[in-house]
Amino acid sequence: MESPEPPPELFPVPQPEAGRREPHRPVRCALCGRPLTGAASRRTGLGPACDAKLHPAGPDIRTRRHEVDQDTLPGT
Repeated sequence: MESPEPPPELFPVPQPEAGRREPHRPVRCALCGRPLTGAASRRTGLGPACDAKLHPAGPDIRTRRHEVDQDTLPGT
């Protein structure tokens, strides 16, 4: 036999009043503790400066190129 009522929640979450929004809890950087404002920073938990410290950009392909001494072509 099933009851028509849903089971009571063990830990009920208080619902905000209609039309009112709860203020967001400030998310802080995991490395330096500064408040994060950007959506991507809030998702990762790191600010842009701290993220750059932990995940530096790879070297640019143009910096890996180097000049090679070549023999002149015959007939030129």
